[in-house]
Amino acid sequence: MTEPTSHLSSTLINAAVENLTIKKDAPWEEYKRPYVRDLAYALACPNVLAEWIDFAPHENNAIIAVHSASFWQGQYEAYRVRLVELDTTTAYQDLTRYLLARPSSNRLGFHFEGLLSFWLTDGYTHGLHSYEIIASNVQLFRGKQTTGELDLILYNHQEKLTEHWELAIKFFMGSAPFAPENWVGINSNDNLERKMSHMQTKQFCTVWVDTENHGQVKIDKRYAVIKGRFFLPTTVTKFIYPNWLAPSLPMHRWLAVLKIQNNRDDQPNSEIIQKQNQVSSIESIIEPLDGITGIRRAHYIEWFTQRDFYNSKYVENSRSESGENNKESTSSEMLSNHQALPQGLYFIEVNANQKRSSQAYYEPLVILQTNKDDGHDSLSN
Repeated sequence: MTEPTSHLSSTLINAAVENLTIKKDAPWEEYKRPYVRDLAYALACPNVLAEWIDFAPHENNAIIAVHSASFWQGQYEAYRVRLVELDTTTAYQDLTRYLLARPSSNRLGFHFEGLLSFWLTDGYTHGLHSYEIIASNVQLFRGKQTTGELDLILYNHQEKLTEHWELAIKFFMGSAPFAPENWVGINSNDNLERKMSHMQTKQFCTVWVDTENHGQVKIDKRYAVIKGRFFLPTTVTKFIYPNWLAPSLPMHRWLAVLKIQNNRDDQPNSEIIQKQNQVSSIESIIEPLDGITGIRRAHYIEWFTQRDFYNSKYVENSRSESGENNKESTSSEMLSNHQALPQGLYFIEVNANQKRSSQAYYEPLVILQTNKDDGHDSLSN
């Protein structure tokens, strides 16, 4: 049986769009092909910021704007027919070839940039939005030394303006009091305030840009496009979004795990017992994770969207290794020994009954190792 061509009739494509069961909080999950899911996520996911925060108020900086959640929802809706075409026809090859031809396509930041660049190029070609890329990855120099680069220079044909977009995809874990500096990456040197300050004082200072095909252009507006997923401590049961944080941003959970160093032969027994007690004390953190029937390590690309075939592979392995009846107990044992799990992103399988669904539900969870003896839900240095 041959795969349908990219010339699927508009009637069939529109019918496919109408038959989608829309998930308002995660519409990207309706698509089957991985890169189409990622592309839908890059569009439908709101900006992290509801408003820009000025971290250099005493400097003469240009005004920086952020797109509203309704802007991105509108762009997603306008592109939905094309997403269905990419998901159901050989047009998918256009997307995969574009992404795989880009440098460092296996890095999350470059993948995000590739997804939005494809949408901008492809959407403009199909008349689905008014943005034309006139330059990308523009190198900045001081003398002969490269000091940075600008991500995207666009011409907005609707507003007749030249816009500079800086892109970032961030997966940050938060801790009280949940200010921008309290949202930190797996690499603790990376946090939201630092990223925003860098954008403001480095990339957004440029006024004129030399382009290959359009000569020198002046930037009229500047937009910070910061998307991603944020994670709250499992100990937090109520969270009030600060004014600067988009209230529709996907919010998940992270779990603190005390890092245990290998015991030395000369280590006093009292120190070993003390460390064991510290590990036992963090078992209470797992309580908000009731109803879990399994856990698996995520692949790096799943920071964007979950790959269903990895879930299927996990289920098959669980059945073959422990038997269907023992799956839940095996998963529970793994969770009770969660301090042995490597740091990173996981997917936890939640009991279907808990989600009132006939299918298992997989929820992202970040496990972070810490050397701290107390305050396990704090990420401060």
